[in-house]
Amino acid sequence: MQKLNNRLILITLLIFMVSLFFDAFTIRDMGRVINYPSFEVFLVGPISFFGGAGREFLTWTANIWFFVSIVCVFRKYYLISIISGLIAFLIAGSFTFCEEVLAVENRRTAEIINLNAGYSIWLISILSIIFS
Repeated sequence: MQKLNNRLILITLLIFMVSLFFDAFTIRDMGRVINYPSFEVFLVGPISFFGGAGREFLTWTANIWFFVSIVCVFRKYYLISIISGLIAFLIAGSFTFCEEVLAVENRRTAEIINLNAGYSIWLISILSIIFS
């Protein structure tokens, strides 16, 4: 059973890492179409709060809940793992309802025109930890 859990966690982390190689979302900002790579969003997310991106930072915190869930599986706290995984999924999934994101620090927003593969794969990685 432990080997199976370790494999499922490894698969989950691989799915998460694969998501970092794709674009997360596409915005339209002042007539330009801009793709945001998932890796960039993952790295800049923790400091986005300081630039005024509260909603975007909240979405990024799904990563924290995701990693808490993984640690709980390792420690065999399965119920806490499921709960933290569900919290991560709800937070991450709430981004689908966002119509715009902060484009620059002067509070100018840009329209989200597409959620790309990186975002979808990220959601799949969160779902996979819930079911592992």
